[in-house]
Amino acid sequence: AVTTPPSLYALLPYCGQSSSGGSVTVGCLASSYSPDPAIFTWTSNEHLITDQVKTYPSVLNKNGLYTLSSQLTIAESQLDNIHCKVAHKSNTWPPVEIPMPGQCCSPTRYSTISFPFPGCETPEPVKVSFLPPSPKQVLMEPIVTLTCVEANAPHDVSVTWTQEQTHLQSGYGKPSATGPQEVISKLNISTQDWTGGKVYFCIVSHDDIPTPIRKKIFKDPGEHPMYLLLPSAEELSAQQSLTLSCLVKNFAPKEIFVEWTVNDQLIDANKYKNTELMADSADYSTYSMLSISAGDWDRGYSYSCVVGHEIFPLKTLTRAVNKSSGKPSFVNISLVLMDTVNACQ
Repeated sequence: AVTTPPSLYALLPYCGQSSSGGSVTVGCLASSYSPDPAIFTWTSNEHLITDQVKTYPSVLNKNGLYTLSSQLTIAESQLDNIHCKVAHKSNTWPPVEIPMPGQCCSPTRYSTISFPFPGCETPEPVKVSFLPPSPKQVLMEPIVTLTCVEANAPHDVSVTWTQEQTHLQSGYGKPSATGPQEVISKLNISTQDWTGGKVYFCIVSHDDIPTPIRKKIFKDPGEHPMYLLLPSAEELSAQQSLTLSCLVKNFAPKEIFVEWTVNDQLIDANKYKNTELMADSADYSTYSMLSISAGDWDRGYSYSCVVGHEIFPLKTLTRAVNKSSGKPSFVNISLVLMDTVNACQ
């Protein structure tokens, strides 16, 4: 009789799927061999596995060759280093562990298959995040762009944008230039709607995503104060150089500028000092100090702290102070800033 060695195939469930109990069933198929029998063994780290193994009777095909299959049910967390081996009369080589190609099932004439295969690992879950408009776009343009980023998503994923319950646009995601496993979808909206705090949703769906992923983005308004500090009593009594201070607290995003004017004329930047941004959680603060002469203060010169931030309707906000502002104290000038993109909910 002619001896024909088996071709060994790996049988896997749909990549990434497991039962509700966290177990998976993998299989081996020995095909087109002769004569019978062929014997399967399963091992984990070279230890024989006998539990949850089921080997089916061999089948004689019309071409006179046999087919044999065996399956193993095991916890998904224990799938590493699982080997399926087949022993047959035709084997003239020792069993060897082989790396499999990037397909879930591939034939080989070797006698060992290892699980899991490269390329058939459990896929990463789809993650949805946002890229907010750039500060320059918000400051300078009437239209801003929101970008919905889908990581680990199929390239034909469907993306729908809504503003609250109002449908805005639908379409397929486009490949991202920054990562091969990312697709993106963009939505253009008016700058006024964005800075006004309207809520937008990015809804990601695909046949491979059991439940559509719905994420929201908006600019959350809040009260964030700016304090203008007058010269101290000690400085005023000394009648020498005086200090005006401008403190801007709890703003975001971090892009901001602070300048000073005197009688509506811009003061040279060498005359004042702005501190580095101070970060507190997701908010920022900054501090600016301006040195002036006691004589100019006594003459009633008007000094202004000018703050530029993307949220202001006119992009800058100016508040003035002079000698008539009162006794040295904290002068609370309430500015309304807005938080940056709210974290994906």
